[in-house]
Amino acid sequence: MKHKKIRTTTAILCIGTILCACGGKQATRQADETVEAAPKAPVIIETNHLNPGVQYTEERGISPASPPVILDFTAKLPTQPFALKNHFSKVTCVTLKSPLSPEQGTFLYDASIIVSYDRGMSSASGVNTKIQLLENRILTNDLFGSFCFDSNGQITDTLLIAHIEGLKYDPATQKLEFHANNRKSPIGNISLEPGNQYSYAGRDTVNNYNIMGWKSLEDGRLVEEIRFMDDKHSTLLASLDDSTLVNVSRNFRSPDMLTTFNKNSYDTLCIFGNYNLPTVKLSGPYAFPESNWTYKNKDKFYFRQAFNDTIFSLSSPNRLQPEYILQFGENKLTIDNGLYGDKSQKYAIQSWVDTDHFILITYSRNYDCPNTRKEKSVFYSYALYNKDTKQLSLIQDNHSYPEEFLLPTELPDGIPAILGELTWQDNKLFTSYTKRKLEALQKMDNFSKLPAEQQERVRQLAGTLGEDEMIVMILE
Repeated sequence: MKHKKIRTTTAILCIGTILCACGGKQATRQADETVEAAPKAPVIIETNHLNPGVQYTEERGISPASPPVILDFTAKLPTQPFALKNHFSKVTCVTLKSPLSPEQGTFLYDASIIVSYDRGMSSASGVNTKIQLLENRILTNDLFGSFCFDSNGQITDTLLIAHIEGLKYDPATQKLEFHANNRKSPIGNISLEPGNQYSYAGRDTVNNYNIMGWKSLEDGRLVEEIRFMDDKHSTLLASLDDSTLVNVSRNFRSPDMLTTFNKNSYDTLCIFGNYNLPTVKLSGPYAFPESNWTYKNKDKFYFRQAFNDTIFSLSSPNRLQPEYILQFGENKLTIDNGLYGDKSQKYAIQSWVDTDHFILITYSRNYDCPNTRKEKSVFYSYALYNKDTKQLSLIQDNHSYPEEFLLPTELPDGIPAILGELTWQDNKLFTSYTKRKLEALQKMDNFSKLPAEQQERVRQLAGTLGEDEMIVMILE
């Protein structure tokens, strides 16, 4: 079961045409009569009507009052065991039931996917149903669809049921195969948003433009929609705060890295330059062993560019402030070396889980790919930065792959967690379990090292959980 988990500057926007859409009902009682208010019309922004200019010049620098934390991996780090029970006191397990029939699909764990094209094909393994948590809502997202549940596990919204013509799906092995042209989902990249909303990206194939929209979970009303009339525009915007949107460039060769927008006027607030451009000439295939990070913790927006040693906070629409600096010395992986060259002694950052009291850091020596796994030449390490003690240490382990590194959850109702599948969102740490995953846990090398009570908990749940069910474990 050693599978790898696969994982432009946006132009200035202005308010365009206002269109009406079906929405919810608001009622007021006057003289024993109910008067229905007209549904609020959504805001439609079209990017072919753009205001020129940029409001602010970017600022990035260290704040004397709040200097960045230096995480020095060149020093010999102490090794200390990590226990979830030392950081959390409450476990809540919520069981979700898939609304789909077995033929339509179910929650995925360690699934394999083959996508064919008119010329060639691609594949991925270790694919899981993704989970999001926000404001007592749980969102599940995978190739089969996107569904919203409440904190009791009751389904509240079907946001998308994907239809893939000619899909070959084996429920027993969770192998999927289809042609790219047959996946006709109208929207994707669905995310929960504050205020009982969700955002999504899509494409209008009739009028030939990309879309990013926000809809109400309460009544399905379209709240806002941005129509990207030019292909160079990104459709993946994140909310920095109530009045600001931010876009991260998806092109590592772009001269611009981040762009912020006023959410009310849609004027461009600031463009942040890309100072981590490759100097090597791109020719033929290349590797890309790291990725950009964006995340929020306590309403603070964080950003790290691939191959950069600094994690910034976007503290205002035009200011990047260094929060953490990773020091790897001569083992640092640069963008040039990441694209080409020998990486056997270079460290690639694989994941960063930033919680209220600690940060879990997963990194590998050498590039993680099928060949390095086959050759046994990629080695994983796991570090913990304790925000309370200000100490950086290694977690005691034998270089297990992230998808096989088991952590006991020795709290009432706790289930052993795979370190590589822990997520922090909405001030909660969480992970999920299907019957297939619970059965897989028992076959892992480290399962027998777990406390006996934890082993029995997995066996009991594996025997009672339905094939179409998923447990979401939330730690607080």
